[in-house]
Amino acid sequence: MSIVIGRPVVRTAPHWVTTSELVEDMKCRFTPEDLDDKWLRMLRQTGIEKRPWIAPLEETAALEGAGPRSRAAYTGALEMAVGAASEALETAGLDPRRVDCIVTTHTASWTVPGMDVDLVDRLGLRPDVSRIGLATVACAGGGHALIQAVRFVRAEPGARVLVVAAEPLSTLYSPLAGPPTMQSVLYAGLFGDAAAAAVVSEEPTGDGPGLRVENTWEFVLPHSADAYWGVYEETGIAFESGPAAPTAADRILPYVKEWLGERPVDWAAVHPGGPRIISGTLNGLGLDPEAAGHHARASLSYGNLGGVALLDVLSRSLAADAPPRGPGAAVAFGPGFTGSGLYLLAG
Repeated sequence: MSIVIGRPVVRTAPHWVTTSELVEDMKCRFTPEDLDDKWLRMLRQTGIEKRPWIAPLEETAALEGAGPRSRAAYTGALEMAVGAASEALETAGLDPRRVDCIVTTHTASWTVPGMDVDLVDRLGLRPDVSRIGLATVACAGGGHALIQAVRFVRAEPGARVLVVAAEPLSTLYSPLAGPPTMQSVLYAGLFGDAAAAAVVSEEPTGDGPGLRVENTWEFVLPHSADAYWGVYEETGIAFESGPAAPTAADRILPYVKEWLGERPVDWAAVHPGGPRIISGTLNGLGLDPEAAGHHARASLSYGNLGGVALLDVLSRSLAADAPPRGPGAAVAFGPGFTGSGLYLLAG
């Protein structure tokens, strides 16, 4: 059975916050004793000059407590998701009532019911559409959602699946929660807000030939729960990382290579979690990081978009003047440390 991923449609949040603005805001709020200048230097060294946020800096900084932050996150995520999904359906020439399954991923905007329920009404999907809601996959969400869509089409031949990812990660910035930590400073500046949507089906849709899926892969790195994790506190969701974080991507690469085996990889879409993750993964796949990492680095220039990031890299790749041809791999990573991969044929 042939299964095709259409080109993802990406919607970034409407407000742009520069690194300089964010640094100055922190300096105004915290004393030099609380705000280590080394953390600010690390923030500037991410290479991210600006990132999209769902609200202006001052409005985001004023959010206090889990309730206001959660509601702001979900409202922003849903609006971006509706826009991306509506455009993806229109571009694919697909009537919303012909969607058989919707797969959603949104971690920073946790809510009950999930975004899948709201999108049924907002997009005009059938009431009996199948729903797969992912709420804890985080940065691996885009890859993991695509895998679930592929599995649904395999189980239900002829089905059309809509994948939607949305992350309002700007709401991690919570200066009213108390003195900063290295993680709160870095994650406030590393992430951006966006949504993406793509149609997965047996045949190419109206948006071009898409990417044909040959194989999928999911993996949990043994004993890696101390790498990255999220907690829900009185102030809202916060992400943390431990000493195992910097080497987690390197530790999972042997398993990525074992999955691929002897399959050729001429190109790759890599989760842009940071410059080291991009270059290390491409090196591990036997590709030139400079040549093969262009689209991942371009995505990261807007910040790490979390579960949307891999879909953004795929979208940029397919929209390029020289789109990928032949066999390639799409790989995403997420907490605690997990991997999601798709082996693809392009062109």
